[in-house]
Amino acid sequence: MATSSGANKDAASNGGTASGDSSTQTSTEVHEVATSSECDYEVFLSFRGSNTRESFADHLYTRLIEVGIRTFKDDESLRKGEEFAPQLLQAIKQSKILIPIFSKDYASSVWCLKEVVRMIECKNNGGQKIIPIFYDVAPAEVRHQSVDYKNAFLKHESKQRYDQKIIKEWKVALSAVGEINGYDLQDPLNRREGEFVKTFTQKIFRELKKASLAVPDSLVDVNNHVDAIMEMIGVGKSETRIIGIYGMGGIGKTTIAKIIYNKFSHDYDFEDCCFLRDIRETSKNKGIQCLQNQLISNILKMNCTDIKDIDEGTQTIKDRLLNKIVLLLLDDVEEHNHIYALVGKRDWLGRGSKIIITTRNKDILKAPEVDCSYEVSGMDLNQSLKLFSKHAFRKDHPLDGYIDQSMRAVGIARGLPLTLEVVGSLLCGTEKEKWDLILKKLENVPHVTVQSQLKISYEALDHLQRKIFRDIACLFIGYDKDILVHFWDESTYPEEAMEVLQNKSLIKITKDNEVWMHNQLRDLGREIIREKSEKKRESKSRVWDPKEGLDLLRKHKQKGNEEVEALRLSFDHQGQHRFTWEGLESLSNLKFLEVQGSIEQFSAEERLVWHESPSKVHPTNENSYLLPQLRWLSWHDIPSTFNIATFFMEDMVILDLSWSKITHVWEGWNHMEAMKNLKVLNLTYCHYLERTPNFSAHVNLERLILRGCSELVEIDGSIFQLKHLVSLDVRDCWRLRRLPEVHGRLEALKELRIDETEIERIPNCQGMRNLRIFTASKCLSFTLPPTIGDLESLEYLSLKYCKSLASLSDSIKNLKSLIEMDIRNTSIRELPNSIGNLENLKVVKMTCDSTSKIPDSFWTIEKLEEIEVTRPQVTRPREIEGFHVEIGNCIHKYQSLRTLKMHDAKISVVPQLPKSLVILELERLYMKTFPDLSDLTHLKRLSLKFGPCDDDGPIEEDPMPWWIGNLKKLETLFLTSDYVTKLATDTSLLPRLKYLSISCRNLRCLPRLPSSLLSLVLYSEYVTTLPTDLSLLPRLQQLQLNCPNLRCLPSLPSSLSSLSLFYCRSFVSMENLSNLKKLSTLEIINGEISEILGLDCLENLQELELRGLQRVEKLPDLSNFNKLTILRVGDCDSLVEIPAQLPQSLEELEIFSCISLRHLPELTCLKGLQRLDIVACDNLVEIQLKLPQSLKELQIGSFGYLQKFPDLSIMEELQKVIISGCDDLVEIQGELPQSLKELGIYSCESLEKLPNLSSLKGLQKVTIKHCGKLDVEAIIRLCSENSLKFVGEDDESEYESEGEDDE
Repeated sequence: MATSSGANKDAASNGGTASGDSSTQTSTEVHEVATSSECDYEVFLSFRGSNTRESFADHLYTRLIEVGIRTFKDDESLRKGEEFAPQLLQAIKQSKILIPIFSKDYASSVWCLKEVVRMIECKNNGGQKIIPIFYDVAPAEVRHQSVDYKNAFLKHESKQRYDQKIIKEWKVALSAVGEINGYDLQDPLNRREGEFVKTFTQKIFRELKKASLAVPDSLVDVNNHVDAIMEMIGVGKSETRIIGIYGMGGIGKTTIAKIIYNKFSHDYDFEDCCFLRDIRETSKNKGIQCLQNQLISNILKMNCTDIKDIDEGTQTIKDRLLNKIVLLLLDDVEEHNHIYALVGKRDWLGRGSKIIITTRNKDILKAPEVDCSYEVSGMDLNQSLKLFSKHAFRKDHPLDGYIDQSMRAVGIARGLPLTLEVVGSLLCGTEKEKWDLILKKLENVPHVTVQSQLKISYEALDHLQRKIFRDIACLFIGYDKDILVHFWDESTYPEEAMEVLQNKSLIKITKDNEVWMHNQLRDLGREIIREKSEKKRESKSRVWDPKEGLDLLRKHKQKGNEEVEALRLSFDHQGQHRFTWEGLESLSNLKFLEVQGSIEQFSAEERLVWHESPSKVHPTNENSYLLPQLRWLSWHDIPSTFNIATFFMEDMVILDLSWSKITHVWEGWNHMEAMKNLKVLNLTYCHYLERTPNFSAHVNLERLILRGCSELVEIDGSIFQLKHLVSLDVRDCWRLRRLPEVHGRLEALKELRIDETEIERIPNCQGMRNLRIFTASKCLSFTLPPTIGDLESLEYLSLKYCKSLASLSDSIKNLKSLIEMDIRNTSIRELPNSIGNLENLKVVKMTCDSTSKIPDSFWTIEKLEEIEVTRPQVTRPREIEGFHVEIGNCIHKYQSLRTLKMHDAKISVVPQLPKSLVILELERLYMKTFPDLSDLTHLKRLSLKFGPCDDDGPIEEDPMPWWIGNLKKLETLFLTSDYVTKLATDTSLLPRLKYLSISCRNLRCLPRLPSSLLSLVLYSEYVTTLPTDLSLLPRLQQLQLNCPNLRCLPSLPSSLSSLSLFYCRSFVSMENLSNLKKLSTLEIINGEISEILGLDCLENLQELELRGLQRVEKLPDLSNFNKLTILRVGDCDSLVEIPAQLPQSLEELEIFSCISLRHLPELTCLKGLQRLDIVACDNLVEIQLKLPQSLKELQIGSFGYLQKFPDLSIMEELQKVIISGCDDLVEIQGELPQSLKELGIYSCESLEKLPNLSSLKGLQKVTIKHCGKLDVEAIIRLCSENSLKFVGEDDESEYESEGEDDE
């Protein structure tokens, strides 16, 4: 059972490993683990019997101690008497991982049974992890208490020392642990005890390390960096900002940038986000156009494959992303032309875009496009010590006895996070006497050579681990771990080697299962390869640079080509390469070949291309002399004429032919039958493939990827012969209507993805009992089978946007392993009561409307971490009313819940909520008092939206509750309520508050505000004054006021970048704004002011909107506003003049409903103007006949007397034209430009003729409504003949729906 060597726990101070003793004694004499003064164990071992103790348990305990894991092994002396010894109880509570080792006589021990009960309690209440080992019994014996366990309980009952209630507790606990996926040593895979202990220990080490680094901000305290950069970027989406972050490699630039990226994507709901990782490396290997492809594909939500060169990509970004508000992270940019190729000028992306650039090269940030740059410096002593300790001891501080050595290690790293991680991981588990030797080695390395310090960790690896490290560094960063692991011979246990690399912080596995390595470590691995090749004067064993690869093939006669194991090639539009037999033949040891480039650049000698031969003849490998060691071939867009049979195929384990134009009759399929060992077949985006080949020869295939095969209609039925198939991916196969009918079972299948197909159902759930991941998002006709409950191993289920899905089968209760379920925007109106049976469910995302019901059983699921309930996405949001929800009273018991979002849910009672909540959004509270949230001290984001008052009677004074002051970690507070009249709490007591939005119609005044505030949004009909200390908020960037009775503005802080005043009608004059030098956005809508003092001093103003200002007659001179890009003027009835000269920087000009305006300003001089809207200016009788040629969008509307339209034929950039309400317009003369993509004409009753549309090659959409004299039928025929989208009288257009929203 669990023996404590507790009596010896102080012995560790006399030496040992970083986390426990190293010893040459027998395992029974191993000392207790070294601990700090507040000792905590990491692993608790529970076992029974001398046989287990003296063999397996002792072996496992010794190994755990050797690698530095603080392990508790109980001692018989602690098991005397009826109650737990305090040491035993404390050890179970403290341990992060609890390991019961079940043997035949385990249940005969009352103490073991008590320990199992306590383990289950700790798992349920404290979140500890139980990992059972079934030593010489089957899991079913433990689960059902059969065989020896049944006899043990009969003996306990016969002795009558314990009542039936206690015995039942024991049985329930055993059943619960028996249900957990553990390790069965009866399984042939686990029978080699020595190997199992070694592998198992590595997994435990990894689990502990993951847990220790999972705490937010535990790796690096980056708050100061993040806050400073967030201030530079500015809050909200009002302006485009490009920010650079620079510093040496390994300093943490990418970590900081990703935190900021995540903050913006989550807090500001950016829909169009893109993270371009490792630009320096990718641009060298695949070309910058590969990154352009990725950017365009991510933002447009479509696959972009036809960009062949940088210039084409640059133009496409400029044309297609113009109106997209983008969040973009460019990681590790090396050259200025990278920025230009991906971002161009700041106006190429939609206004409000945020671009974050990380680089080691400060000079590239001096470009005019970059607004600000920020240098990341090294970590201070305290931060360094914390980060080092996390990796060396899995604690926030060093263990007793290791403080001096830890300080030495921190001094060596000099604040560099990467070095702290790697050195800490190197020393973790190392015997204490060896620390000084390793530290001395590190101290002898010059500080300037970080790689030399890192190399010491590399040298501590064994031969195989070094090889895998080098392979990853040279070739495989960013690859899927589960695919990559097949590359190495499985007999060498590559997964275990990768586990070691992870534990030593030399690689990381991302949440997307991608292998990641820091650039400094990558460069170290490549330098090792270079040094070796230079010493031997031969080719590098791994050639990762495609240009070097082409040179190597050209010089195939040079010495050393036989040493090349991996080769990467890429062909661009600048030249061809001709494949030769001799060039490939020289690569006799090649194991990995990657080829990229278009077919146009392919050329090969005769022996390497297909020749006419009977397709039924299956060639053998007798004449295949090329690449006899090849294990992985990745050839995107492989020419269908290339004779793949010339390659030796019997050792091939991974074949990737993505983006190729091969069809189901391709010659290569027959020859691929020799690939008996094939594990991965990737045919992603093979658009010409209608049917898959026969798979019967590939009996060892584990992963089949058919994603994006848009013409695929049939998958061969032989797929059911693939007994080892683990993953099937048919996402985006739009024409695929069904999976093959069942001819067998796919019992090994763990992952099935059918998103965005026409598949309506999945066959034979019973045959896929090991399925863990199933996604069917946007399968509009898909319905779940009633047998869905047979997928008993399912962990992740995504059914979002499955519009035909109206219910969940009651059999869903059998999905006991389910962790995450996403059923947003389906037609499901009621969850089954049985959902409460999903005991492992952690994340639920769903959509509800007025007919929906959430059963009481849902709130009893103990492990829930995130609940998100939203209303359906509809064309007109007003169609959906809020839905009633009763949150279960028991919810406070479950301390796993971190996020609770209930949007548009009518909630009348809020029960006690769990203290663990970090994000709480309750939006539609029908309560007259605030819920008591005083216990939620971990909250970072709180949004409370109360429903409207039910009556028009007087509002009694109702202050904000006192408990708001308790929420010291709160960063975001959104409050909407008609009941609040007073904010009684001093919000200055919230030291981390950054974003405050108060929409309280009856609020009378504001309290003091915290100096940390970045954004303040206020709506109140009764506030008459603002706090005078508003000017003392040094970080305030955004101020938005909607206060009809506000009498005046106080002095504003000079830090403001955005000022919005809505419906502030009670003051007729404003404070002078001349001190707001950083102001970039100014909006004044519906006010009584007649002039804006200090406007001419706002030199950084980029966006100006003036609307509903009835007393304004004339705008000031704007010609010197060199940064102004957007000017909107509307509903200004008295405005008679807009300055004749507008700033050259202007990109968007909107003038609407200015009924007194008689003349437009001079427009032809605005060389950068891209959008011009002139609507409902009744006294304008003409529009200038010449418009700026830079225009991309033009909207002219409600010109009752307009008879002549400007000539558009020479406007080569124009893409969109909207004309509406021009009653006297008879004809649009001249030609329309070839660049035009969209034409919309509304309510032009006199219009009789359009220019010729058939000649417009770029036209995509035509809308004609309420134009009685136009021949609409002829226009419809023309659109049909030219594959154009036509929108007519009965169709809802974007133009009309936008108008409704505005109204």
